[in-house]
Amino acid sequence: MNCGNNHGFWTFALNLYAVPGAQDALLTVQDVHGGDVMAVLWALAASAEGKRLSRSDIAIYTAATASAAQTAIECRSLRKRLKSGPRAAYTAAKADELAAERAVAASAPDPFQAGIKSPDQQAQLTSSNLALFLDALTPPVPPTLREMLIRLPTAQKA
Repeated sequence: MNCGNNHGFWTFALNLYAVPGAQDALLTVQDVHGGDVMAVLWALAASAEGKRLSRSDIAIYTAATASAAQTAIECRSLRKRLKSGPRAAYTAAKADELAAERAVAASAPDPFQAGIKSPDQQAQLTSSNLALFLDALTPPVPPTLREMLIRLPTAQKA
């Protein structure tokens, strides 16, 4: 299920992150709700391929990325602590965090092969896949933020 370095997923993630509004929405999920940006991007990638994810798919993703995700969390924490410190240290920490996120993508199952093909409308499919990650977050992700995330794959194509 894993496709080596998962270059396709990483490219998808970078392109989606560049969509206007995506960065703010994804970082809100992470910083306010305790969510995993790469997990959300993974669910969105599967949705873009027309794939419906299951709890089993999520468990496989979580197990495959656990070590790399923990490293990314540690790198993020360091970067945040260095934000008001020396510029060079902050820049290095930021590069390390990006490399750690890339390692998460590389260790993830291929989202384009995960799940099962679904006949559902794109928005319904994306909502269902995102719910597997978002429903457990505290505080709950508000409907307006969910809607923004659901529209991201469509906005990427525009």
